[in-house]
Amino acid sequence: MLRRILLVPGFLIVTFSGMSQALLLTEGGHVPVKSNMVYWRDETGQLTLGDIETKTLQPVAGNESPGFGFDRAVYWFRMDVENVSKAENWLVEVNYSPLDRVDLFSQTDSSGAWTQRTAGDFFPVTSYRHPVFTVKVPVHEKRSFYLRVQTTSSVQVPVAFWDQGAFTEASNNIQIVNGLFYGAMFIMTLYQLFLFLSIRDRITFYYVLTLVAMTNVVAFFQGYNYLYLHPHQPIFNDYFAILTGPVFILFSTLLTRAFLKLRHFSRWLDGLLLANMVLDVGVAVAMLIFFREISYKYHHYFMLSHCLLALSSAGYCLSRNYRPARYYLIAWVSPLLAAALFTLSNLGYISGNLSTNYGALMIGCVLQTLFISFALGDRWSTLEKENHDAKELELRREQSEKERLEEEVRLRTDEIHQQNLQLEEVNNVKDKLFSVVSHDIRGPLSSLHLALTLAKSGTLSNDEFQKITTGLETRLAQTTEFIDNLLQWAKLQMKGEKYEPDRLNLSDLAQETVRLLESECRDKKITLKNTLQGELEAYADLNMIRSVLRNLLTNAIKFTRAEGTVTLSAYRVDSKIIISVADTGVGIPARNRERLFTIGSITTQGTRQEKGTGLGLLLCKEFIEKHGGKIWFESEDGKGTTFYFSLSQFVENYNAAKAQR
Repeated sequence: MLRRILLVPGFLIVTFSGMSQALLLTEGGHVPVKSNMVYWRDETGQLTLGDIETKTLQPVAGNESPGFGFDRAVYWFRMDVENVSKAENWLVEVNYSPLDRVDLFSQTDSSGAWTQRTAGDFFPVTSYRHPVFTVKVPVHEKRSFYLRVQTTSSVQVPVAFWDQGAFTEASNNIQIVNGLFYGAMFIMTLYQLFLFLSIRDRITFYYVLTLVAMTNVVAFFQGYNYLYLHPHQPIFNDYFAILTGPVFILFSTLLTRAFLKLRHFSRWLDGLLLANMVLDVGVAVAMLIFFREISYKYHHYFMLSHCLLALSSAGYCLSRNYRPARYYLIAWVSPLLAAALFTLSNLGYISGNLSTNYGALMIGCVLQTLFISFALGDRWSTLEKENHDAKELELRREQSEKERLEEEVRLRTDEIHQQNLQLEEVNNVKDKLFSVVSHDIRGPLSSLHLALTLAKSGTLSNDEFQKITTGLETRLAQTTEFIDNLLQWAKLQMKGEKYEPDRLNLSDLAQETVRLLESECRDKKITLKNTLQGELEAYADLNMIRSVLRNLLTNAIKFTRAEGTVTLSAYRVDSKIIISVADTGVGIPARNRERLFTIGSITTQGTRQEKGTGLGLLLCKEFIEKHGGKIWFESEDGKGTTFYFSLSQFVENYNAAKAQR
């Protein structure tokens, strides 16, 4: 007996769990069913209405419309309604367009007979963009309705009962709102397209494609593609379902990478974004080949990861102080978050109401177009500024180039002028040298020829011959000195004189040069003093400095009278060695001092009428300047002359100077 009593509550619980609470059709004209229905999941897809009537259906969980994610099973739903309004004619709306097949089973009268009507994206569209059925529910009576839903898309069943008038009014309002949305998207797309045709900017082109793809996503889920593009060719619904998401991800990825310069800031994020795009496009291609064997849910996973990667990329680039990223982040945060929530709803992870509420997605798209437009406007302003700066830079560069060319022309003109002066000077030197050569070389040679002729004739006495040979010896020595200087100077002018500085002991060189000139000093009764003693080392070329010392000492001897003195001295000043050659000779006339180190000074005679050319001093000047030193003199008429020249000490300058040479 107790066992039977306990069975009664259990029977009642099972009975009421298989019944849905009656839905009241009120005067408001719009009655959402939401969770006021029970359902059965048919895994085989073979059950009939009669089979379902024998089943104990389960209540829908939660308070929202049922949403089961992607499921290939067939779902049956039962709705029990009671009409407490004054209207008998009602519409049953299933506000989710991507359902393949929806069958409505309704009772035509109280006898319990069932009629079946079918809609969905497998069938041509007549008047509505999603399944809508007309039913009749007599006033103050109850009726039961069954829905059979079979689809490869997400199983979303947002059902509502509508009074005909309320449905028409609501549809008109929705059409107005949707018309404003699609009109705004069309105008923005058209504007951006014209802009692209004007400026040929790659990012603007990607944005146009993204706008079209994004609008197509919303239109696909709202059913406008079915209603306006191909109402009588339902086969295209599958192609739109396969390609809509991947096309948006494709163009959005291109826009994100180009706008954010993502590869420059993060190769990892760029690679992940590209990989996500390639995989989703690959899945779409596979679905076109194998058609319904691959679930659409993979597209939603790729869409979800794309949204997260795009937002992460914008945030990362903004953290790297990339200014355009802030507009991009603001522009995409609302549509991408709305798309992410929409995707999660379709996958069955959150409330199914979000899958059919397109308001957030549409608002997000509108905000996105506005902020992206701001971003592109900022980018165009930046590009215009950069273009302006580039033009100014180009103008400055052209002005600088013009000034450079003018300066180069001026320098070239000056150089040509200097070359002309040098050529003129060379011509003068040539003429002077020819004059000197013809006079100072032909003279001794003519004298030698005359002496030889006289000696050959036998008319000269020994005293006369001795006198002539002594004069010839002096003239030939002077000529030899001149030719030596001339050859050295010519080699220097033709860059043939090698400059090979090294460690040079000036004391040894001075002693060597003095010994060579001792006979001349004795002949003229001149005292030659050499005060260079000890280690006095310079960094210099031996042959050049030997020539300088010889020329300066020779000149000093030449212009010093008998019983006079020539003194060779040296002292240090900082890192320099100053060498001086002083004489007590006749001095240098003031009129000749300015031309002393030039080729124009080739006309002087010694105290014994020794011939001089002045070429030796010119050679000394060029040799000393070759060493980076200076040569100068001090002179007083009748009291003598002192020549100075400077050289670098060896110890401090040897290594650095040798490395530079």
